Amino acid sequence: MPAKTAYQKQADKRTKDALRLRARYDARARKYAGYLMAALVGADDARARLDRVNLLYGVDISTETILIHDLRTADTVGLLGGLLGQSVPGEEVQLPGPTVDGNGGLALGAELLFGEIGGSVPVSPTPTLPPTPPPTPTPPPPPAPSPIEVTELRVELSEGSWSLWVGANSPSGSTLVEHPVYAGEFITCYNGRSRFIGLGAKSAGDELVVKFADAADSTITTTRTITLEA
Repeated sequence: MPAKTAYQKQADKRTKDALRLRARYDARARKYAGYLMAALVGADDARARLDRVNLLYGVDISTETILIHDLRTADTVGLLGGLLGQSVPGEEVQLPGPTVDGNGGLALGAELLFGEIGGSVPVSPTPTLPPTPPPTPTPPPPPAPSPIEVTELRVELSEGSWSLWVGANSPSGSTLVEHPVYAGEFITCYNGRSRFIGLGAKSAGDELVVKFADAADSTITTTRTITLEA
């Protein structure tokens, strides 16, 4: 058998390196898909516990975050499980046949795509482009986003502790409400539903500032002020 040319040796090396890289990232994708599925199962357990807390104690705590809600309703666990079950690691490996000699037996130039030092990015031939059409008129700017509609804002006093009920409708369907006592803590209100916030031992006459923001667009905000009155 004649010795391989530099062209054929280069083809073999590039092919083996690319297959090794493909296998490495296939393994990582499978690993992190498994982690995500396990995390969603755990989140479902947390959701069930908070549902039970709401039922037992008459509160209305959000049972899951927006991200977990979206992943659950998209059936991410079922989707990933189905995709993982359709193949096994290494199933796609194919043994390449001998590379036919070319380029006069000389190796091709180094390319950055293959991680070769001093290589260049391969450039595709420049296609012949049709004449540039005249510019189209600039469309008018989009309408301003719909404001947040505060549907409920009231306080209650029970056994010396104050409670705040809030409700809001946002363009995205959910609103982040910042806790008026503990800055930086938020609850999520979904359109058409009110939420309960415990305020603890406050005093009648205290004034609270309640901040609302669209969960999908933090530039859409509104603020309300309410005074604690028994």
